[in-house]
Amino acid sequence: RSNGGGMDDGIWYSQHFRSELASRTASSLEDRRLFATRRYTIETVIAKNNHLFARATIAFAALVPGERVLKFALLPTLRVARVAGENGQDLHFIQENRKEDGSFYVVLDAAPPVGQEHSLTVEYVGDKVLYDAGSGSYYVGARESWYPNLNGFGEKALYDLTFKVPPSNTLISVGKLESQRSEAGFAVTHWVTPVPIAVAGFNYGQYKKIDFPDTITHYEISGYYLPELPDTLRNYQNSALGGMAPGAMTKYALDQTRAQMQLCTFYFGRAPYENIYITEQPNFNFGQSWPNLVYLPISAYIDSTQRWLLFGRIDTKFTGFVQEVTPHEVAHQWFGHSVGWASYHDQWLSEGFAEFAAALFLQQAVGPKWQKDYIDFWRRQHDRILEKNNFGVSPNDAGPLWLGLRLISPHSEQAYQGVTYSKGAYVLSMLRSIMRADDAGPNGDPDKAFIDMMHDFMTTYRDRPASTESFKAIAEKHITPQIDLQKNGRLDWFFREWVWGTEVPRYALKYEIQPAAGKFKIRMEITQSEVEQNFAMFVPVFADFGSGMVRLGQVPVVGNTTRTIIYDLDRQPKKVALNAYKDILER
Repeated sequence: RSNGGGMDDGIWYSQHFRSELASRTASSLEDRRLFATRRYTIETVIAKNNHLFARATIAFAALVPGERVLKFALLPTLRVARVAGENGQDLHFIQENRKEDGSFYVVLDAAPPVGQEHSLTVEYVGDKVLYDAGSGSYYVGARESWYPNLNGFGEKALYDLTFKVPPSNTLISVGKLESQRSEAGFAVTHWVTPVPIAVAGFNYGQYKKIDFPDTITHYEISGYYLPELPDTLRNYQNSALGGMAPGAMTKYALDQTRAQMQLCTFYFGRAPYENIYITEQPNFNFGQSWPNLVYLPISAYIDSTQRWLLFGRIDTKFTGFVQEVTPHEVAHQWFGHSVGWASYHDQWLSEGFAEFAAALFLQQAVGPKWQKDYIDFWRRQHDRILEKNNFGVSPNDAGPLWLGLRLISPHSEQAYQGVTYSKGAYVLSMLRSIMRADDAGPNGDPDKAFIDMMHDFMTTYRDRPASTESFKAIAEKHITPQIDLQKNGRLDWFFREWVWGTEVPRYALKYEIQPAAGKFKIRMEITQSEVEQNFAMFVPVFADFGSGMVRLGQVPVVGNTTRTIIYDLDRQPKKVALNAYKDILER
């Protein structure tokens, strides 16, 4: 039945066969495509009235025999004028009217042999791809459907893109800029993707460019900013935003980008793209990332003083968004674009992992006062997961992480966001926490097992989608003896609790400190509650010796129980605490 409890809400139920689950062969990696796209060659003209005229040649191959109908996604206001085969012959096509979903279908003359490459060309024209935001800025809509898209994020293909635009505007696309010239009053740019990517896009407007070198990783980083505010923010021109220095704020965003590129390279391995374009867009609170092309909201270019003047107070949630948006979107170059997701079950491997990478940024790249921002970050994620709405339903109540988009219903509209992003981030954070080597010593890296796991994951799935099951298999390759609770080399217990389950434990701590022969003995009682009897977790323990919390280790707790543990210390701590940096999810 539907998730909403009725017959017209939610997404219909879907599940693997019981035999697949029992034999541990269930996977989201099944290839459901009928055709595979090899290459897109697209020529696009943007007129002065923002109308779009385009021709797309799509090279494809059949994956199953007998199929001769290709279904494309296309913005409904883009109307197909002609479809031609590789010999120039007209092909039949079906396109729904512009008030429908915009899909259109090409009917081949005959079903092509499996694996044999063919091509077709689509000519189309229309509007609503670009919205003029005023003062030389444009909002680019239809980022996935401004061209005939065969399989969306379900596959990767090569792109060869040529754009002709009015010379007063600049266009930035995915791939690398191969050439630029003037032709018949248009500025012409040619972009080519060196490696296959899942989706192509562009940004557009009267941009100024800043190059930002990275002498450590040698990624080519460029920033594009708008000198003027869009019309929607004109009323603020003489207030807080009037003092914006777009060039200086772009350098700030680029500095964040460079730091995150270095950090992600260290923790996850090298990105598949040698260049990244950071582009401003007239949206105020929405960011997005395409392969080597990042769309940042204007709010990411506003400093804390301007935010306070603009809103009259410090909104912690909005401040959090501004802190997170750049590192999150940059991290999508690894998660989402380098490693894709196999199905809706697995999209947390993109959004949750990118959100975790934003936390890493706050911990590793913001300087000595990172603790507050880092802890505030995880508190926000905690609330996004467990706060109940007006129906008394929290995102976590809607179902487990693995359900993805099926979590959404009329009573749980924020469940996908709260679980896929926030709980997905927490799953990776908890893996990092339980894999941590607390005895690594002053010259060792306590994150080594975690880093090795993430490098392995990125290398293994760099050019193909990953499923939850395949990530679990990689994690089990790097399982440490301390977390191998079942002594079978598997993390069934962890994934059952956090990916396929909804329980969240509550913890309580009692402790006493006693002098003991020149040292100090700490006796702790750690209580875990509100879980089933087999629920297991490793609880990190911290002590404050006067200069911040120091991790002493972690304590395994199973079920609703109280564990007693004793630590012998050389110094007397001022305070002892559980989960001081909010690295694990708890109530």
